[in-house]
Amino acid sequence: MASDGSSKKLRVVLIPFFATSHMGPFTDFAVRLTAARPDAVEATLAVTPANVPIIRSLLERHGPAGEESVAIATYPFPAVDGLPPGVENLSKAAAADAWRIGAVADDETLMRPAQESLVRELRPDAIVTDAHFFWNAGLAEELGMPCVQFC
Repeated sequence: MASDGSSKKLRVVLIPFFATSHMGPFTDFAVRLTAARPDAVEATLAVTPANVPIIRSLLERHGPAGEESVAIATYPFPAVDGLPPGVENLSKAAAADAWRIGAVADDETLMRPAQESLVRELRPDAIVTDAHFFWNAGLAEELGMPCVQFC
């Protein structure tokens, strides 16, 4: 499901885990990818709505190179018993509830449908995904694109 050739840019979707400590490196990598080859690479960070301000703040650290060169796309965070609405990042969760963020992130039945829908909509050429979202490797294979996992 790679791009149709009408765009010369390599489109990469990056999907970080719900922690600022993971979003930072993913954001830095996205900025470096686009800065290295601005005419050839298009990067999109895929996050849940409550994580958009965190990503924007991380992009602002890079100045115009970050703010203008990296796109942000969102997918919904599922409702989770015990988590207030809008708590979608470890840094925003109460200490007693932090485990709930990890549990939902590792739950393929909760997370895969939304991530898969976004990937299919964006039609990237490659995926860079957090290792928490292990199913994205299978999705990438199914769609005929490379996938890199790290955390």
